[in-house]
Amino acid sequence: MPSFYLKIAGVTFEGRQRLISGLSRKGELNPGTLLRIVAEPNNPYDSNAVKVMTISGETLGYIPKQHNSTIAYNLRMGKQYKVTVLAVTGGDEFLGINIMLEY
Repeated sequence: MPSFYLKIAGVTFEGRQRLISGLSRKGELNPGTLLRIVAEPNNPYDSNAVKVMTISGETLGYIPKQHNSTIAYNLRMGKQYKVTVLAVTGGDEFLGINIMLEY
């Protein structure tokens, strides 16, 4: 199964740092945690936006713009991706999330 690694973009907006911190502290955002991605064609900033979410639907951020057009197209065509947390990075002031996508 082909796979590639990405760092989620947009994790500093809309209270996502607090969300990521809380999920991480509760052990709900560990390496191996499954996430989901959803194409967001009506996004006002980018019609190829792909949102990265927890399984329960909380938005963590987005696939970086340089990678999102192919992924958005594949999602629209029905391709399924397995999205897994590799690591929560950073410290007390800024957290990031590295993920692996497999298809």
